[in-house]
Amino acid sequence: MVEQKKLYVECECGTHLLQVTSDVETFDDKETNTKRFRQEFWLAMFEYGYHEKLNFWKRLCIGWNYLKTGKMHEDSLILSPDEAKKLALFIVDNIVKGEKEISENK
Repeated sequence: MVEQKKLYVECECGTHLLQVTSDVETFDDKETNTKRFRQEFWLAMFEYGYHEKLNFWKRLCIGWNYLKTGKMHEDSLILSPDEAKKLALFIVDNIVKGEKEISENK
């Protein structure tokens, strides 16, 4: 059985979105009579258009950065304190610990 939970975190720049997925696969280990699991956290960053109009100075800074480096902000993710807390809590709250006996009923 695979349990999957997702969280979406928005970048402060308004152009990126981080998708965090927690996959927990549980299976029965007949040798040790325990329920085992394998957990993975997947991080995927997506880029989408600006959802708000940027002022002249912000556009100028982005343009200057692009002229200097030839790259946009695709390698950065800027999180507000609230978004960082949301991300941290999602990971901490979804970490599966220990093993359960098979005889236990959920």
